[in-house]
Amino acid sequence: MSAIRVALYYLPAAEDPLWALGSAWLGWDSRRAISLPRPYPAVPARRAAGYGLHATIKAPMPLATPLDRLQEAARSFLHEQSPATLPPLQLSLDDGFLSLRLATTSPALQALADGCVLALDPFRLPYEPAELAARDRPDYSPRQRQQLADWGYPHVFADFVFHMTLSDRLPPENTWLREAQAYFGPSLALPRRLDSLALLVQEGPDQPFFCVEEIALGLTPK
Repeated sequence: MSAIRVALYYLPAAEDPLWALGSAWLGWDSRRAISLPRPYPAVPARRAAGYGLHATIKAPMPLATPLDRLQEAARSFLHEQSPATLPPLQLSLDDGFLSLRLATTSPALQALADGCVLALDPFRLPYEPAELAARDRPDYSPRQRQQLADWGYPHVFADFVFHMTLSDRLPPENTWLREAQAYFGPSLALPRRLDSLALLVQEGPDQPFFCVEEIALGLTPK
């Protein structure tokens, strides 16, 4: 199994206040590949920090091909996709995890995510049965369990949810949602365009993800 994993993520724009706030909250800036001092170090976020602030579009996957072949395919596909306006973000505490989610659904974003899963899956090295078993969870539905086997990730297609994770699992009694609302404040309501996606690489199981390329959408005339 390849030690390198690659993911396709949405990252807030570098000039978006949310990028600086969220990267500091987690303590990792994946664009610059640097650690940052955390404003709330007591928030459990060791696992979340390794991914940086992001929303998953194509989940981390071991590579079956050289990285440059994946990059070429990702550019070719994404250059033909249309940018989209994102609905406003809101904070959520769901199943013990603090995250940022969309206030309303976005059919354009759903279609883009579905297309990315299909376009990039030929470059994924499938997990061995033991690895699949380790990634399975009792709360997965039969459909999610099948998607884990078929696509290497359970939350695809009808189970896709755009979200940016801000914590590891929190204890039942916590005040972090209130703290996060005060911290992120007005930045959540700012208008946002999804006009690029980022390729991130993880070089080993205990290594953080870092950005290797940001690919613009809509460069190829239709």
